[in-house]
Amino acid sequence: MNARDVMSGVIASVVIIATSLSYSALIFSGPLAEFLPVGIASGLVGAGLGAIVFAVMSGLPFAIAAPDSKAIAVLASMSTIIANNLIGLGRADQAGPTVIAAHLAGSLIVGVTSYAFGVLRLGRWIRFLPYPVIGGFMAASGWFLASGAIRILSRKALSPELMTDVASGRHLAQLAVGAAFAIALAQARRARHPAVFPGLLIFATAGIPFALLVMGVPVPQAREAGWLLPLPATSSGALPVHWLYGALTQVAPDEILKSAGDYIALITVTVATLLLSIMAIEVETRAEVDLDHELKVNGVANAVAGLGGGTVGTLSVSRTLFGHQIGARSRAGGLVAGALCLFPLALGPTPLGFVPVPVLGGLLFQLGVGMLDEWLVRSWRTLQRADYLQLIVIFLTIVLFDFVAGVGVGVIAACITFAVSTSRVRLVKHGMDRSNYSSRVDRPSHHADALRRQGSEIQIMWLHGFIFFGSAHNLLMHVKEALTGEEGACRSLILDFRQVLGIDYSAVMTLLKLRHLAERERFDLVLAELPPNVALSLANGGLLREKGDASCRVFPDLDAALEWCEDRLLASSAGVAAGKRSTREWLEAELGAPGLFERLTNYLTSIELQPGEFVFEQDDAGDSLFLLSSGRVTILFNSPDGKVVRLRSMLDNTLLGEMGLYRGAPRGASVLVDEPTHVYRLSDEAFDRMEREEPELAHAFHKFVVRTLASRLDIANREVAGLQR
Repeated sequence: MNARDVMSGVIASVVIIATSLSYSALIFSGPLAEFLPVGIASGLVGAGLGAIVFAVMSGLPFAIAAPDSKAIAVLASMSTIIANNLIGLGRADQAGPTVIAAHLAGSLIVGVTSYAFGVLRLGRWIRFLPYPVIGGFMAASGWFLASGAIRILSRKALSPELMTDVASGRHLAQLAVGAAFAIALAQARRARHPAVFPGLLIFATAGIPFALLVMGVPVPQAREAGWLLPLPATSSGALPVHWLYGALTQVAPDEILKSAGDYIALITVTVATLLLSIMAIEVETRAEVDLDHELKVNGVANAVAGLGGGTVGTLSVSRTLFGHQIGARSRAGGLVAGALCLFPLALGPTPLGFVPVPVLGGLLFQLGVGMLDEWLVRSWRTLQRADYLQLIVIFLTIVLFDFVAGVGVGVIAACITFAVSTSRVRLVKHGMDRSNYSSRVDRPSHHADALRRQGSEIQIMWLHGFIFFGSAHNLLMHVKEALTGEEGACRSLILDFRQVLGIDYSAVMTLLKLRHLAERERFDLVLAELPPNVALSLANGGLLREKGDASCRVFPDLDAALEWCEDRLLASSAGVAAGKRSTREWLEAELGAPGLFERLTNYLTSIELQPGEFVFEQDDAGDSLFLLSSGRVTILFNSPDGKVVRLRSMLDNTLLGEMGLYRGAPRGASVLVDEPTHVYRLSDEAFDRMEREEPELAHAFHKFVVRTLASRLDIANREVAGLQR
């Protein structure tokens, strides 16, 4: 422990005690005023125990926890509703005990929930909590603090009646002093020296009673006029749990159960505050914080506080960063702050009766106005207009109704925002046709030419993300636009689902319309690489039917789907069969002159292969190339991890193994025979001999190889260009 840690704890405790008193005065006013001593004790217990638990357990050694203004605003709203309900039912004697019990229940509920969030490692998901929803809750909390400050200073809620009283001069002095102190606090927060803000609190707390003494105002009269905290000299110093145990029979459980929605709001603002605090601390201190661990710490702190009779608290960003700025690095600061927050309990509540009400009211007013400025004024410049409108709607809902309604509106707004935002994301990541994206099958030139000419008849769409009703409808509209293009009728539509995360039932119904469109327009609907959960949803929704379904085909991957569509297009294309050429015709056309084929055969070896045999295998010497005369082969790559990957399939009238021969490198892949195949082998010795004996033929053959490689490169370039669109 060093002096800076102690200074951090002492100064933080001054601010925490002052704010705890302000929060207690905010909640326990009006019909709950007689329970203010118990409320003060509860606030100090929660502040002390929470600070100690965070100091011992937090991943940030210099962390300091405290009661949070946003959570207190929720508790204040809930307490007012409970008290008014019980008073309206003629059960006013139950109001105080029920409110105290509701506070302790809130601490326990927040504690258990936060700890569960941490255990389930939900921290990273909490980071997705919509910012406008958080902003609406924070702005509403600021409103309740500011209006509560006015109620503390004037002993009346903000209303036309209060305006009339102020116009007549009543409460004007208290409100003026409170406002002046709030302005002074706001200026003190801007001061660079860390002791200015707590120093001002101490000075005002001592200065106002001294001024009253100098003016000769008796203490009872000062309390009656609203200058001092209305604590009677005979106030009991019992801890909240002991007091509540004696008043247990007066607790109304039915009213606490009615506050379930308020507890949801309490959890929301507490966890959101913890999240925002950690984000700010990470930025300022450059520390890496485990949010899941801090959620568990927050859970333990609130559970301990609840069992001890304390109110809700969480990590305080201002106190923690203050300690870090003055050089506090150990856990001593939080321990000192916690111990000093518990110290007034040993003295009893009587000395606290000399705390000036304008100090508490001014502190609350400064906190509330600061939050309103941050979330309603400054956020206008940083948020998009739709997000800001959402924030305002949630804020007004909470102010006009309560936090429960705000939770409901926040959930609905978040869902709508998510749906609208997601619908704007293009479900179709890429869209191309067969003319610039082909299957991994090298076909004869007359087949390749036909597929390029009629490539627009095979449309390919890569989907990604989550498919729901909005994005599925956009997909349907996109398909209709593609089908009405000028390039010709679509014969096959391939939808690749490899990057789709999931699909909801409404989207299945929309895709069912796409199937009906395919049946009406007579094109094939082809689905590739369906994730299991998506396939199950489509089957349950009726899109996928029995095997052999002619309207909707399913393939394990895009390449298999595209190959099937290519075969189907070639089978129905007029003139394709007429374009079939023999090996002689193919090579004479490629070499550029009749008779060159016969001369070439002098250097070739004819080989017949059966299915399962290899033309060559990976890592063999690249000492020859092959001319595939007829049949079908598959190029396979043996990866280092032992997996066998299909690279391409090749049909008649094409080249094999030319890279190995030209580069003089070992084979990079294996070539497996799929069906009876006839190849011609050109060895490197025969190649050298041809270059010496038949330079004209060798030159023509080189040009043939270059054209073949250029054609393959052109296809690859088309695919890359299409994928970059």
